[in-house]
Formats: sequence, C-alpha cells, structure tokens
Amino acid sequence: MMKVLERPTAVATNPEPDGRDPRSPIRSAFLERLVDEIGFGRDDAHRCVMIAHLFDDTFRMLAALEPLTVWDAVIGIPYSSRRPGVEAKWRARFGDRLHLPEDLGALEETVVAALSRSMTVCASRGQKLIVQDVGGFAAPILQTYFADRLHLVEGVVEITKQGVWRAEALPLGFPVVHCADSELKRLEAVRCGETVARCLDGVARRRGVTLAGRSALVMGAGWIGAAVARHLRRLDMTPTLIDVDPLKVMEARLAGFAASTSLRDHARAELVVGATGRLSITRALMETLPDGAMVASASSRQIEIDVDWLRSRSTTRVDEGVELCRIDDGAAPPRRLLLINGGFPANFLPGSESVADEMVECILGELIVLQQDLASGRFRPGLHRIRPDQETAVAQLWINQRDAPFAPCGDAKSVSV
Repeated sequence: MMKVLERPTAVATNPEPDGRDPRSPIRSAFLERLVDEIGFGRDDAHRCVMIAHLFDDTFRMLAALEPLTVWDAVIGIPYSSRRPGVEAKWRARFGDRLHLPEDLGALEETVVAALSRSMTVCASRGQKLIVQDVGGFAAPILQTYFADRLHLVEGVVEITKQGVWRAEALPLGFPVVHCADSELKRLEAVRCGETVARCLDGVARRRGVTLAGRSALVMGAGWIGAAVARHLRRLDMTPTLIDVDPLKVMEARLAGFAASTSLRDHARAELVVGATGRLSITRALMETLPDGAMVASASSRQIEIDVDWLRSRSTTRVDEGVELCRIDDGAAPPRRLLLINGGFPANFLPGSESVADEMVECILGELIVLQQDLASGRFRPGLHRIRPDQETAVAQLWINQRDAPFAPCGDAKSVSV
C-alpha cells in the first residue's frame, strides 16, 4: 500500500522563464535556421490559425514563421496553457489574436469563432485557410460547422496520433498532413515516456514515498507506453504492460517485460498509467486497485481515465496536481486513489520540466516543413504523412546544430522571445 498523506502540502515552484535562461549555452536558433534552409518564402495566399500548447518552443516556432505568414488566431489548449506568465508573454506579441479558453468546452466555441472569422476574410481576399493543430480539435470542427465552406480550407497540419485517429473517422473534405508517426516523433516518444516517469516519481517523493520496489501497470505498449515502462523499471518499479495488439505484447516480452493482451497483476498495481490514446483506466479497473494507488495519463488529452466517476466520489486536493479520491461503495473496504493532474498528461504537471526543447523543436520543424508543403496546394482531401526526405532534412539540421560549438545566448543568432 502506498502511503497517503491527506494534509495539503505547500509546493515550491519556480516561475517559467521568459524564453531560455540567458546564463545557459544554447544552439543557434533551430527553427529560424530551418525556415531559411528549406526556402520558406512569403505566403500571402493563406491565413493561419494555431491551436496548441503555449510553451516557449511553440512561441519560437511562431516567431520564425510570423514574418512570412499571416496568423489570425493563436488558441491555447486550456490544460497546458493557463500557466502563470503565459498570457502576459503571448499577449505582448499577439495582442487580441491570442485566445485562452478556460476549458475544453470553451475551446470548441473559441475555435469555431476564430475559424469563422478567418474564412470570412479568406473569402473576401481570395485566400485559403491553414490550421496548425495539436490533438485533433480542428478537423471535426471544420467538418461539422463549416461543411459548406471547405473550399476555403487548404488543410490542417496535425502533430498527434490522437488527431490522426479523429481525422480518420471523418469523411474529410480537406487534406490533413501529419507527422504523428514519423521517426522523429518516435524518438520524442522515448523522451516523453522518460518525462512521465520522472514526473510521477516526483509526485511520489513529495508524498514522502518511493516508487522503487512497487508494481506498476501501463495500459498501452506503443511508443510512449513502452517508454514509460522502461523508465519506471529504471526507477526499480516492476511494470506490466497491457495492450490489445499481440505484436506489441510480443515485443514487450522480448524486451523483458511482463505483458499481456488482457488485464493481469492489476490488484497489486500501486501506479497505473494510461497510454492508449483512449479510455483505458475504467471504473472497473479502479475498483480493483489497492488503497493509495496513483492513476495517471501519458496521453495528449483527458481521455485515459474515467475522471467523472472518480470525481463523483469524495475528492480533496492534497498537492499540486494531485487529488485524493475516496472510494466507499460498501461492496469493498474503503480505499483512496490519487488522481494525477486531473487526468491530463502527467508530464504537464505544474512546475514540471517536460521533453527538452532540443527534441520538441525537431517535431515543430516537421510542422514547418508540412505547412510549406501544404501551402503548395498539391494535396487532395484525406490524410497525408510527412515524407521520409522531409524527416531527413530536419534530422540533418539537428545533427549540424548538435555538432556546432555552443555559444552564449548573447552571441547566438536567435529570435527574440
């Protein structure tokens, strides 16, 4: 049983810096250099809307693109973008083009309004719309609300598998270009799994316990799930992977993990992590967990955990990003579960350091390459994956930057953030 402290504890957090720490050495501005190297020219034929996590790396991406493109709206995803200092920084650059909806319901309303405004301008000026999206918000909205105006849409650039899955379920009337399953995304997934494990270790440490020697259940043995399990094992946990795909289960077993296509070892799992991209931590599963177990998500949205059921119990905030949920249905001894970050990704916990910019900027670089390609107008409606040669170009620039000498911030060519 994992120790549970019910007394709220103070958490010391450092404010997020406005860009990189000026005392640290950095590479030359990667995204700005990429824009130059691929010959991304001035694009007056399109208007753009972005739906994204408003982190510093995304800020640098927009700073590299904004001199060459027209951005009508920058919309922050609520669970990651409403951090202290974000609004002031982004508002200073984007003014009333910045939108920070309070929750996912308000996000849909905000996106609908922003897309409508942009398409109205596109229609009057002979332009087309490009949407940069994270998580599959744009495609369903375009298909649902603007079916009669899709001729004004050049397409959507998507970064996540969740976004691709949502687009696959639609009769798309526009192109969706993506890097969701690119090799660079696979490499990023390894680092993402590391970050999730590190954040959960931090939660446990703040509770005064260690994850070492405990059992974990990881739902999903894909790129991120497998990476979470690897890094939990490095923390001396004993992880079991669950996946419906026999090939992934076989791969996990050959890597030395306990793995199965059906639930096992869950009654003693003191940590459960969802990494399937769908609901995986159900009420039925949570009712079998031991007292004090933590439940967390490694997916890009609030979809892995039946959060509504948990919050219908007696719930208390006991730490930054940690809720204690008391389960007492009379059928079993009362138990307490710890819900991490409200069911949103554990690596987005307040104050946590997520995947390093050096990795994330490679993926943002792929988005830049895809936007340039989409603007050519050559794509038909449907899904289109990034080409291998485009991935290679981004990777080669990363190698060149890695091999170049470090320079102090003051000496490096960089975008002001």
